[in-house]
Amino acid sequence: MKSKKGIMAVTGTMLLLSSVLSGCGSSSTTSTDNSSTPAAAAGAASPAGSAQQPLSLTWMRYEHPSQAIVANSKAVQEIAKRKNVKLNLQSVPQSNYDDKKKTLIATNTLPDVMLVKQDDIQNFADTGTFLDLTPYLDKMPNLKKVISQQPEINKNKIDGKLYGFPLVANWQGVGGQLSMIRTDVLDKLGLKKPTTYDELYQVMKKMKEANPDSYPFTARAANGLTGTENLINPISFAFGSGYTTFNGTKVYYEPKEKKYKFGPLMPEFKEAITWLNKLYKEKLLDPDYATATSQIWQEKLNSGKSFYFQDNNGFASTFNINLQKKDPNAKFDMLDTMTTPSGTKRNLIYALGHLSESYVINAKVKNPEQVVQFMDWFYSQEGIEVTNFGIKGEDFTGENGDYKLTDAVVNKYKDRQPSAFYALQSEYGTGYLGLALNNDDHAGLPFNTKEWVEWNTKASKGLAAGENVQFVNDPPFTKEEREKLKQIRTQLDAYLAQNMDKFIVTDGALNDWDNFVKQLKAKGAEDIVKIYNDALARVK
Repeated sequence: MKSKKGIMAVTGTMLLLSSVLSGCGSSSTTSTDNSSTPAAAAGAASPAGSAQQPLSLTWMRYEHPSQAIVANSKAVQEIAKRKNVKLNLQSVPQSNYDDKKKTLIATNTLPDVMLVKQDDIQNFADTGTFLDLTPYLDKMPNLKKVISQQPEINKNKIDGKLYGFPLVANWQGVGGQLSMIRTDVLDKLGLKKPTTYDELYQVMKKMKEANPDSYPFTARAANGLTGTENLINPISFAFGSGYTTFNGTKVYYEPKEKKYKFGPLMPEFKEAITWLNKLYKEKLLDPDYATATSQIWQEKLNSGKSFYFQDNNGFASTFNINLQKKDPNAKFDMLDTMTTPSGTKRNLIYALGHLSESYVINAKVKNPEQVVQFMDWFYSQEGIEVTNFGIKGEDFTGENGDYKLTDAVVNKYKDRQPSAFYALQSEYGTGYLGLALNNDDHAGLPFNTKEWVEWNTKASKGLAAGENVQFVNDPPFTKEEREKLKQIRTQLDAYLAQNMDKFIVTDGALNDWDNFVKQLKAKGAEDIVKIYNDALARVK
């Protein structure tokens, strides 16, 4: 986001942004050769005073704007002590990460360990760039256990082979692309909380009238998706169709029919775009939606330039803290699931963990068995604790999922701004945006606001009721299917990128919708749906 991963996220003082939520450094293609020091194998502790050379690994991931990557964080230090492994962290700003990652893959100059999306594995597994983990599974008991508990991971396999260590979750909150609105502005204008998208439109009109310089609804690019994709995804799903997978492929999983569909071919999708077009035309939708970064988007919601978003609800906790510094009554709150004109009532939320993201190992790495055994440690109880909480007794108490930060740690970070929890995780190197492969958000509980608890409860009830629907992972494709998907997406994605904004921002453009649909079919829209559903049928 957890999803992209499904995920959830804790923004500011919240757990929920750690779900759906990458410094540059030089890349190394091989790790230090420690074949002459078998005692240093991953899983073996270093004897006190030992002169063993540590296993040295270059480790690359994106750096989220909310959580800086600290090269010598507490987790990095503990890993060096406990595992005799030196991690050389290479962080790249999230906004530039995809470009950097693709360049390294294309030139086969990967670091030893690198965070990628499942889409990258699908596209490049056949090149031999990534280490095939399948022959080593028997040496990774912790990962095997996780796979047995979360069989959805099997969808990540390519031709039956596993190439990545997935980002799973031991425990997390529930949240996603949910409707958040400034309730204090509603109260000031004498308006009720909207329960339908028609009512939301009317509310936004009143907000605009009272605040002419505002754009009530704002959106952003995030999680590897363009601003347009990230805007359309939750709205089109709410209206009864959908737009992309978490990876950005232009199909979506329809839970009512338990199959993939191509949203723009559906009348419900046109209804969603028509609604957005109406908002844009009346200056209710931020004209910068297609290009706004997370930072720009946050600034508008933090400053009162916008009053509504349908995105990671976790951000609202930080917005409230910042807004209430100037106005104690300012408040974002979560709306109940709104109904569309056709009667649809649903939201898109993050899946458990971030299974669409995985760490791959450079196929040229030395001592691969040693490396994969070390990576398996991250899924162990000790690995979970070190990469989510710190040192037992010093930083936290409890075990086996019943974890609690010590009062000393909570008191040290509770007043840190703008986010106590992110400040802690940054310095400790913990959590989904740190070094955790098996994320546990219990560390965030002491920093949660009362409203977060309410939002999490509401989102959980919505999930149980079927109103909140989680992102699903792509099914595994054959080599032939992967090649065909590349070909189709090359032309289809380009055509959609050229035209989708036109329908939102241009008067009269929707009159050409039928021809647009005809062109989509000609460019392979129905073929891509068949590929996805054929692949899905094989894993049912």
